[in-house]
Amino acid sequence: MKALYIDCFSGISGDMMVGALIDAGASPEKIESELKKLNVSGYEIKCSRVIKEGISSIKFDVIVDEEHSHEHDHHHGHHHHDQNHHEHSHDHGHHHHNHDHSHHENNHAHSHNHDGHHHGHDHSHDGHHHHHHSRYADIVKLIDESELSPKVKERSKQIFAPIAKSESKIHNMSIEDVHFHEVGAVDSIVDIVATAIALEELEIEKITTSHVPLGSGKIRISHGIYPVPAPATLDMMKNVPIAPSDLPYELTTPTGAGIVVSQSDSYGTMPAMKISSIGYGAGTRNIPGRPNVLRVMVGELLEGNEHIVGKQETITVLECHMDDMTGEAFGYVMEKLLKEGALDVYYTPIFMKKNRPGTLVTVLAPENREAKLTEILFKETTTLGVRKNSWSRSILDRNIIVAETAFGPIKIKQALKKGVVIREVPEYEDVKKAALEHGVAFQEVYNATLRTTFN
Repeated sequence: MKALYIDCFSGISGDMMVGALIDAGASPEKIESELKKLNVSGYEIKCSRVIKEGISSIKFDVIVDEEHSHEHDHHHGHHHHDQNHHEHSHDHGHHHHNHDHSHHENNHAHSHNHDGHHHGHDHSHDGHHHHHHSRYADIVKLIDESELSPKVKERSKQIFAPIAKSESKIHNMSIEDVHFHEVGAVDSIVDIVATAIALEELEIEKITTSHVPLGSGKIRISHGIYPVPAPATLDMMKNVPIAPSDLPYELTTPTGAGIVVSQSDSYGTMPAMKISSIGYGAGTRNIPGRPNVLRVMVGELLEGNEHIVGKQETITVLECHMDDMTGEAFGYVMEKLLKEGALDVYYTPIFMKKNRPGTLVTVLAPENREAKLTEILFKETTTLGVRKNSWSRSILDRNIIVAETAFGPIKIKQALKKGVVIREVPEYEDVKKAALEHGVAFQEVYNATLRTTFN
């Protein structure tokens, strides 16, 4: 199965995604040819190789003609906030509203700086259809009426959908009537459709995305000054693993967020795969000490890995050492950690400095319980520090059924792989309770429960 891993350590935007996919093997000529099937004109594509903090990468730019740019300059009252109309006076991690910001998504009238050589992929489109695609309903119609392949149409609409949904929620309006500024502009329509074209050309079937940094700081939008991330970006990124970042830039744009949430099958570390190509897509801004690029890896999933990828999740592992606590205290702490949502807690005997016997405390935690469980470790133990790591784990599907036995109803936990039950275990607390109530051995209730599953 052909897979793509998106490593957005510096964030993600539409132009970075297209650039990375081109660098990984997608043909800019193919993209340009397919884009002609859209009834959109008045723009020029430039594809250049640039260097970002020593990393060679592809900068993909969509330059809109002057007439289109001027039209958009007069529409700042539209309902779209997207980071970033042209009047911004501050720096963004991925936008260049003042000629030197990072991504091109919102810069309808500005020139583009390339710190590399031009690739020669200059494609001009002339016409008059580019003034009327600001409403979500118009964009969907534009895609549906094009001669693009059904798969490209579907991917393109998948990317637009969460952006429109978030906008409609934020502005309390019908999704069909949502007006886009950044996303409705020609450059971002091109970015999104070009992404869909490149993914289909590379025959990508499964996409895994790293944790996503959003950035920090403030941005000026049409409704005033807002903290990063912008409202639509933040709304879309619910339930997506976020990577902390203190960089004072906007690292993930609404278009980038739309790509992530609509196309990712899972999040976390790279799955087991044989890499065939690697691509780097450049943003415009130069971030000191960090390549402002998006990295993608294309390859084949290793045999037997398909099911695992779909069931991959990320957990936080908390650890600390202690050599001055009693066994009773350890028992109390374990009970409290589990009660507060820890997935598991275990203690490992170790030898510490000065040959003192001690205990390594390990807590497996859901990402949303990390802060609370860390607080418990500091409050209830003698540790002075807690280490944390993110682990990617593969899990089987779980299910619970209730078995009717001679001792009453007993819950059974099932483990399933591809919908097939491969393991069944009676619930300990139910078996214990039934054994005590009926005055029989624990194993008798346990075995009786298992026998019901064979009938």
